[in-house]
Amino acid sequence: MYIQPIKLTLLNHLFYYTEVSGGSSSAAITGNFIGDLALSYAFRRMLQPVTGSYEYRKQPHYGEIKDFGFYCTVAPPMAVQRTENYIQNTLFNVDGFYDADRIEKSGKSPFKNFRQVQGLAAKSTFTAVFLSATPQALPPAIRIGTGRNTLVQVETHPPNAEVWLNAFTLKTVFGNLDKAQSLLLRENKLNFQYVLENYALIKQLSLTEVKEIFEEVFAHA
Repeated sequence: MYIQPIKLTLLNHLFYYTEVSGGSSSAAITGNFIGDLALSYAFRRMLQPVTGSYEYRKQPHYGEIKDFGFYCTVAPPMAVQRTENYIQNTLFNVDGFYDADRIEKSGKSPFKNFRQVQGLAAKSTFTAVFLSATPQALPPAIRIGTGRNTLVQVETHPPNAEVWLNAFTLKTVFGNLDKAQSLLLRENKLNFQYVLENYALIKQLSLTEVKEIFEEVFAHA
């Protein structure tokens, strides 16, 4: 198994939605981490590009990540700043592309679909671990976020003291959640944070523990 600790730097603002604040002016707030699912697919688009087709699915097939030959862990924050609140009109985007007819009709409608959004600001930094069965030359940048409109710089970096994993991925993709739980019980440390249906974060892992959890998945080819 090959392990590359990496640093990720946002080159422009990042928006995705993990939390909704309360009150009369509710805002969709971006969590202070980058998900492993998003990162693994972003790296795949750079390392194993598919040309001549438009990738669109109503439902993702997360199980295919096991066949990528690599995996990027959840990226916890190193130094993060939030953007100001923005007003977004959700009528202007339909199924991943702009619909001119929908935009024209929205201007005539008395009902406006507005919401406040708050993202993570450019220059925010994160740390993650890239695992692979064979050596991989990482791309200098990847694209993530809503509409893939956020460019993220990728750099090698000394390993962080703490690694985050996603219990959802361990269970549904790699089938090693039981192994991870046994390891954490043995070390007397269980730190879970439920965020969304497909993001249940396991925190306070060491790099050595991550190696043990994935040693069978990424045995040398």
